[in-house]
Amino acid sequence: MSSLYRQHSRIFQISRLLYFTPCSYNEELGHFVATKSNLTVFGVALVLTISFWVYDIHLMATNVLRTYTTVFAAVGGIELLIYVSVVICTILNVFVKRQRITRLMNVLFRPDRILDRCSPTNSADARYNDNRKLLAFALFILFGIFIKLFHLKTAELKILRMMTAGRFFTIWMLIFVHRLHVRAIGQRMEQLRVMYASEELEQHLDYFLHRYDRYSRQIGEVDDCYSFPVVLVLLLVMLQLIYLAEHLYSTIETGRMMPVADNFFYSLFSQVWQTVYGALGYYCISACGTASEEVEETALCTRHFDDYRLQNTRAAKQIQKFLLKNLHQKKKFSACGFFDIDNTVIYMVFSSIVTYLVILIQFKQLETDLTQSGDGYNVTSNVSTVQP
Repeated sequence: MSSLYRQHSRIFQISRLLYFTPCSYNEELGHFVATKSNLTVFGVALVLTISFWVYDIHLMATNVLRTYTTVFAAVGGIELLIYVSVVICTILNVFVKRQRITRLMNVLFRPDRILDRCSPTNSADARYNDNRKLLAFALFILFGIFIKLFHLKTAELKILRMMTAGRFFTIWMLIFVHRLHVRAIGQRMEQLRVMYASEELEQHLDYFLHRYDRYSRQIGEVDDCYSFPVVLVLLLVMLQLIYLAEHLYSTIETGRMMPVADNFFYSLFSQVWQTVYGALGYYCISACGTASEEVEETALCTRHFDDYRLQNTRAAKQIQKFLLKNLHQKKKFSACGFFDIDNTVIYMVFSSIVTYLVILIQFKQLETDLTQSGDGYNVTSNVSTVQP
């Protein structure tokens, strides 16, 4: 197995228990295989997820949504549907595409004898290590559970918050599994550039060109295997950030700090919890953007092929064909074909939030006008006129 897989073997073990990964590494065969035990995990995970899904909806409907107004209950219902569906949709998606995911992992995470010698420095392995990040978020979730359980009084609400924390952790696991697949492509591209700059290029040129095509094609495979659950997560992130923006706007409008709950610390932590969803989206978007840049940079590095010994040779012609084929092709990760996953998604999210705030301000202004209409005003077509 590759160094990236060995570094994150615990993450993949947890993802197999959640059936976010449908296969295991067979040491004897030297590659990943989908076994009967993996299918057993799928059955258990599906049954447990459906049970938690039904109970979660019941608790949310009876303890949270019924306290909202009609509009907020509708928005909250959409959020709840997305929230509880991410895990079950991911499990079903992985089951349907288990053979493709197995092939994908055999391409990205099996050892590559030549490229594995081309890692730039030891610090590169540390740069691709996400274990500490996942540990930090797991500790944050545990701390959040403690804060929420201490504040809540009824047993049902405590169970609901524990289930919410569990969903939150599984969503983080999904993003980390997707992120590791994406970063594996970026790591291979970085190794290919080191090979290109080495003195062994002449004897490994065919290998360089073949490996570039092989690993760049995996961008489409990652999209086909994981883009649907990733789209659900990004939609959930946008909803949570909209909630956060609304809370901040209410704070500015009312002049009161954190109008979320009576307890200041609990209110502060609730908004920090929503902010972490932004980090969740950033982790997904930044990994895809960086890997796409690595692929493009690897193709561009061949423009400077100026070895005088290889001019007018077969190698020079191969490089020229490679450039014509890849130089103007933008290889980017996609969200089910709706949009490319890169840094422009951050701009799209903030644009959506600003649009929502503008609409919210207009509705609040309309509500104010309607309230004033009882004091001598008549509201018609959003224009207030004094009654005769």
